Amino acid sequence: MAKGRKKYVLNPETLTVDVREQTHIYGWQVALVTTAGLILFLLFMWLQVGGTRQDLPKTAILRRRNAEWNARIDLMSQQLDRYEELLVMLEERDDRIYRSVYGLDEIPKAVRNSGLGGANRYAELEGTAVEGIVRRLDQLEKRVYIQSKSFDDVSILQRTAGDMATHIPAIPPLNTDPSTYRLSSPFGYRIHPVLGYGRRHTGMDFACPSGNPIYATGDGVVVKVARDRTGYGIHVEVDHGFGYKTRYAHMSRIDVTLGQRVSRGDCLGLTGRSGLVSGPHLHYEIMYRKEYVNPALYMDLTIPASDYAAMVKKPQN
Repeated sequence: MAKGRKKYVLNPETLTVDVREQTHIYGWQVALVTTAGLILFLLFMWLQVGGTRQDLPKTAILRRRNAEWNARIDLMSQQLDRYEELLVMLEERDDRIYRSVYGLDEIPKAVRNSGLGGANRYAELEGTAVEGIVRRLDQLEKRVYIQSKSFDDVSILQRTAGDMATHIPAIPPLNTDPSTYRLSSPFGYRIHPVLGYGRRHTGMDFACPSGNPIYATGDGVVVKVARDRTGYGIHVEVDHGFGYKTRYAHMSRIDVTLGQRVSRGDCLGLTGRSGLVSGPHLHYEIMYRKEYVNPALYMDLTIPASDYAAMVKKPQN
């Protein structure tokens, strides 16, 4: 035990002086007690935090907030899934019904799903849970904009839908009097009469003398007037809108000009034998949305010649 100094203290009961020793507390003793207390405190905290696997109050608050944000992000992701499903339904209906009815091409998937520009657009969010949500929002925004523009295009055509019946090529390009022509080659594969090998025939051939009037089969605009030495020879193309185009080939004379608006029954020119042919005839094609279709499905060759003559205009001399 550490030695202390003597201290004299008066005893009030006995009126005598008692001698007491005052113990001296050394610094190492204080340090020992402090260290022991600290160890006990750390042991207590370990038992509360580590031993029982509980977080510190601040850590627990942060964990709770993080869980709340993750739950919100999951909810947003589920909502985006529902919105995307609805958008996909609108896109498919637009391509297969609305745009198809009015002869518009489908919007390519690559265009619909294209993202926004900028390589560093998401640099600040990279690696975070929010990055995926922001990317999806941007992509959906772009797709909604494209879909909105598509509906605008359809709406414009819808306003003129009443004219659609007159634009679709729906009558024969020649008078239906059977004594004036002969159907020499239908639509489909055949042996080419000049080249001598099999190839697809993209239209119908009407064998007839040169000089027979050729009529526009629907309202439209003349988009091509050509005078080639081979191939189609002298020919005219008409854009009818709604996805339809027609071509009239191997003509001897053209009576329309580029950019001219024509109505069904207007005379485009006269039949001939220009280009790659074996004899005088009219080669007639219909293209729908850039694909060749069978013209026989769009006309009635049994229409009486008198009724046909009433629908068309006489050619100018």
